Amino acid sequence: MDRLVSCLTVEHTPTAFFASVAVALVGGYLTVSLSQRIRNAPVVSSQIWLLLAGFVGGVSVWCAHFIAMLGYQVAQPHAYDPVLTFVSLGLVVVTATAGIFVGAYARRGPLLEAGGVVMGLGVGLMHFVGMAGFQASGAAVWSVWSILLSLVLGGFFGALCFTTAVRLPLRVRTFVAAFFFLLAVVSVHYISLAGLTIVPNGSAAEPFSGLQRQTMIFFTAQGTSLVFVLGFALLVLDVRNRQSLNDQVFNARAHDALTGLPNRWALGVELDKAVEDAESRGGQLALLLLDVERFKEINDVHGHSAGDYVLSAVASRLSSSAGLSGFLARAGNDEFAIILRYYTHRSETVRLMRRIAHELERPVEWRGLQFSIQVSAGVSVFPANGRAADQLIARAEAALQRAKRKGSGTAFYKSELDRGARRRNELALDLRRALSDGEFRLFYQQQHMIDSQEVFGFEVLLRWFHKEYGFIGPDEFIPLAERTGFIDTLGEWLLREACADAVNWKNPLQVGVNVAPQQLADYRFPEKVAAILEGTGLPPERLELEITESGFIDDFNRTFEAIRALKALGVKIAMDDFGTGYSSLSMLQQFPFDKIKIDRSFVQGLPENDLSAAIVRSTLMISKSLGIRVLAEGVETEEQLRFLLQEQCTRAQGFYFGKPVPRVEIEDYVSGPCPPSERCCTPIKIEPGDSGRA
Repeated sequence: MDRLVSCLTVEHTPTAFFASVAVALVGGYLTVSLSQRIRNAPVVSSQIWLLLAGFVGGVSVWCAHFIAMLGYQVAQPHAYDPVLTFVSLGLVVVTATAGIFVGAYARRGPLLEAGGVVMGLGVGLMHFVGMAGFQASGAAVWSVWSILLSLVLGGFFGALCFTTAVRLPLRVRTFVAAFFFLLAVVSVHYISLAGLTIVPNGSAAEPFSGLQRQTMIFFTAQGTSLVFVLGFALLVLDVRNRQSLNDQVFNARAHDALTGLPNRWALGVELDKAVEDAESRGGQLALLLLDVERFKEINDVHGHSAGDYVLSAVASRLSSSAGLSGFLARAGNDEFAIILRYYTHRSETVRLMRRIAHELERPVEWRGLQFSIQVSAGVSVFPANGRAADQLIARAEAALQRAKRKGSGTAFYKSELDRGARRRNELALDLRRALSDGEFRLFYQQQHMIDSQEVFGFEVLLRWFHKEYGFIGPDEFIPLAERTGFIDTLGEWLLREACADAVNWKNPLQVGVNVAPQQLADYRFPEKVAAILEGTGLPPERLELEITESGFIDDFNRTFEAIRALKALGVKIAMDDFGTGYSSLSMLQQFPFDKIKIDRSFVQGLPENDLSAAIVRSTLMISKSLGIRVLAEGVETEEQLRFLLQEQCTRAQGFYFGKPVPRVEIEDYVSGPCPPSERCCTPIKIEPGDSGRA
């Protein structure tokens, strides 16, 4: 220990000691920071980051070593062999790169620490090769124990550097790893030199032909400058590129792909800011929700391309008439929203609506057709109609519904709205509280094989038991959740609860969960599903996500990417309510569905309704040719079941098998084989010549 203290305090100058420590510490920080880019980068980029990290790490170690050597107090004249000096540089760059490669691609497990050991031993290799090139008038005598101890500590601190760079919390890992990088460098250098004794040979000092002190100062200064400038420049560029990418992702998330306007999510963010601003200055603001009249007719008759063109034209005209007055966003399929931040009197809203009506007077022309466009508007005002963003949205929606019932025009929210509107408003405001208070519950409906009537899965349905109103059906609260933007939170909760429950079933039945269009529009939705599956432990192949056609219409490209990502996870995708949309057949061509669910409206007409029968037969024929399974919804009678079996439909669900029930009532199904019951154990048989009719 005394020898080590003497080496640090007597044999090295303080300036050289602190300079070498600073170079090693900063070099370690840069090396760790560059190494952390390797894991998440594409293949080519990761290789570039690897080479850069190895170069910066190796040169940092080399510079720190020789800066310390420049302050090494030796009585004899000395110099540095140029070949061994630069061979040591090459060796440490190569070993640092190799160690980082092993650690970066190991991610977890002993190989991660092994990479750190490789780098730590590389520091030792560089040190002793460099010291072999140290020319002095005398013989170098090393202590074997100091050599071994320095190498052991170098490898140990190298392993700690790599493991802390991955396993510690993100906010501290880089700094802690850089500290262990420093310890690896200084332990090798100073502990080994503490065991070095230069024994004079008694001859006169001779001049050496190696690199002199001034030359080494030049090389170490250049190397240090190069590492610092290169390392920090790369980190700054990477941070800027990441920020630019984040800005692009945020912009894509915050804007509607069709119109280029801010979307509903951005509307919520902006409305929160506007409410906060109005409250701080004691002012008012107005929220206008506008609905394009007759849009559904245009969409249904002329197709989605016509509807998209009309929406784009309306968005452009609204921007020109309302853009300077306030914040304009697309709030939904055919709804737009305007926030008037500095609202003082309702006459401002009247004037704005007149300008909008004037802009929309000119018909929208599309492929030789002319569409006359009108809008209805609902207005809510802060603070008179609410002090929170979700309140303002709900009450503007209520006013809009009132305006639409009148035919068109503008309606302001009034507290005297009819009882139904008031109930909708209260429920919309109550959604978040109801979720936290446990008023939402999961119900399960059986899905059966038709021939054996064996249960193969359950569809999970959401039910709301309100503390005041009692049972509230999904037809009432789901649209409210969609309009207020709460559907993302509610849908994510439903998915997590369903997966957490299903993973505990002894019988590994399939679990189907409905997905709202707004959830699919969220670019992070596949990541959320993956996190839920990982968190609950449910195998992906047991989860089936049910998607309606409206989920595709809102943003076709984003939906396609989302489904592809979900399929990559192993999750099953079903098309729900098949046959009710206008492009269901084209969807089958373009999307990799695992199952089609025939809508109950067609099944209920079986077998008497010839049109329903024809639609069901066509669906079964098409699905068979595409290799897609089919499930019939809404089966209520044995006659319907016989028809489906006759037409080779293999799966069904409906009241014939059982209504949706709470979790406790499916215990017999999920805990083992299908329990004995009259229907479950009586397979339907089709006699020769049976048409499927009663």
